[in-house]
Amino acid sequence: MLQSIRSHAQGWIAWVIVGLIILTFALFGIDQYARGDKAVVVAEVNGENITGNAFMSLYNRQKSRLQEQFGEMYDQVVKDEELRDQVLDSLIESEVMRQWANDNGMTISNQQLASAIHSASVFQQDGEFSEKIYEEVLLRNGLNIARFEYEQRQFLLENQFRSLINGSSFATDYEVNQLAKLQGQEREVSYLRIDQRPFLKTVKITDEQINTVYQAHLADYVEPEKVSVDYIDLSQAEIAKGIAVNDKILAGYYEANKSLFTLPEKRHAKHILIPLAANTKKAEAAAQLTLSEVQAKIAAGESFEELAKTYSKDPGSAPSGGDLGTFSQGMMVPEFDEAVFSMKVGEVSQPIKTEFGYHLIKLVGISPKKAQPFESVKAEVTQQYKMQEAERKYFELLEQLNTIVYEQTDSLEPAADALGLKVQTSEMFSRTGGPGDILSNAKVQLAAFSDELLKEHLNSVAIELSAKRSVAIRVNQHQATRQKTLAEVSASIKDQLVREAAIKQAAALGQTLMAKVQAGENPESLMQDGVEWNSAGWIARDSQTLLPQMVSEVFKVTKPETGKTSWGSFQLSTGDTVLLRVSDLRVAPLDDKQKAPLKAAFSELFANAQNEAHLKALVAKAEVIKKPLYETIK
Repeated sequence: MLQSIRSHAQGWIAWVIVGLIILTFALFGIDQYARGDKAVVVAEVNGENITGNAFMSLYNRQKSRLQEQFGEMYDQVVKDEELRDQVLDSLIESEVMRQWANDNGMTISNQQLASAIHSASVFQQDGEFSEKIYEEVLLRNGLNIARFEYEQRQFLLENQFRSLINGSSFATDYEVNQLAKLQGQEREVSYLRIDQRPFLKTVKITDEQINTVYQAHLADYVEPEKVSVDYIDLSQAEIAKGIAVNDKILAGYYEANKSLFTLPEKRHAKHILIPLAANTKKAEAAAQLTLSEVQAKIAAGESFEELAKTYSKDPGSAPSGGDLGTFSQGMMVPEFDEAVFSMKVGEVSQPIKTEFGYHLIKLVGISPKKAQPFESVKAEVTQQYKMQEAERKYFELLEQLNTIVYEQTDSLEPAADALGLKVQTSEMFSRTGGPGDILSNAKVQLAAFSDELLKEHLNSVAIELSAKRSVAIRVNQHQATRQKTLAEVSASIKDQLVREAAIKQAAALGQTLMAKVQAGENPESLMQDGVEWNSAGWIARDSQTLLPQMVSEVFKVTKPETGKTSWGSFQLSTGDTVLLRVSDLRVAPLDDKQKAPLKAAFSELFANAQNEAHLKALVAKAEVIKKPLYETIK
């Protein structure tokens, strides 16, 4: 149908179609036209929706974090299907916790949220919260303030959920002493190591064995369908690099947008918090009595700061005399905020009631709005000007790109020439994607393997990678799914069989040697090519003289009886077989200082186990529905 429209959309008919499309967009909005009336729902938890936007937001952030962590090894280490399932399960658990917290009256107040954000060093400048840095950090990470603060509130709520159990978990002295004995245990160790590598030279693998493995595992030797694509990469960031500037332009932009480079008014306040013990007349009367007492002492000249230390129930500010530091308007709860920004310096307010109780507020100082000098913010002015101009140009070029790739469907070159960009070609990749932020994008993968591009050989429209970056693609090469020939995989199968056989022969020799040492033969006399005897001495659980895997196995060997030895065997990840001998053991005593972290670790272990069990029980009890649509956004 689309090809038919392309072939026949000429003259007045085409303009009628275009007019109808424009009318549709004008009436309903292009965003609504593209997405429909309802947000995509990927799961329901007790009737509450988890949206596709929430899923993709968390998935993309997790994927970016893991790609940064593992680099080129990402595709080998991370299974995309597993990552997507983990992200959805995480969102389900988060929603279950939110519902439980809501049912049990747990909330995160605006003041708690503000305190958590203000205390984060990443948002601070010279030890104080900077609203400007806050906005810049979120912008750089692709987050808006509302979304970030929602997620931060949820994070704090989940911490509060876990802290309920964490606060009640503890380890007894008996448990700690038993753990200390295990932790302080040391073992005297020697071992025989049987290297599998010498057997690699003697193993014989026949063509028949290779063919048998190939025929039995044909599905393992299938190369999936692959394509490579030509693409045009349109990026606001790249456009910005080419925007020319001079001091005159920048100074003009600075003057026209001076408010962007002006530090907001800030106020420095202290307070005394008198909470309400309960929502009763008796609690109200008790609070009013305390307030009257404090107000009388302030009127008599007593120090506000000393009274805050004595009377205030705000654990964060009371020790410092009620000091809340400096903050801009809108950062505190509305009633508190309104009072502070209507006071004069040195003034003490009347009692102000908020969700936390009653506050007596003292305004300490006012830092007025301050326009930052042009020279001090020139770099920021430059960046903002370039990004503003680049944004305008980006959308102009994006419209031009979409027009040309639609009108000239057999190549990307005309669009690239018109935009002053280059057509680039990707490596071959499958439907699960490839390396880099273009080939790993689900929308690019879907378009690359669509009928329009594969069968009709058309250009794609611009595909949005992010808010300010898009690519247009067309298929360059296509390779259908194919069975690899025996000749192609013979060498790898042979290597696999040789290694498996060598490991098996090393393990068999290990069993033979184990029988001999347990019968009393001297282990040292059994050394030969590829068999080494080593004395490791006394090994503790945190020993670094042996491989971590070996240290772990040392403490799995049965405790030797007095005057005897114990033996154990295991296989290293390299394929070598190791026979361990434990000759003796001793316990290094731990003092109270050394036991303290054990006690904390034990308590944390219990708390984590209880939290996990509690959460699993809540999820099991909840009505969780993973929507069929979840499969389609994979």
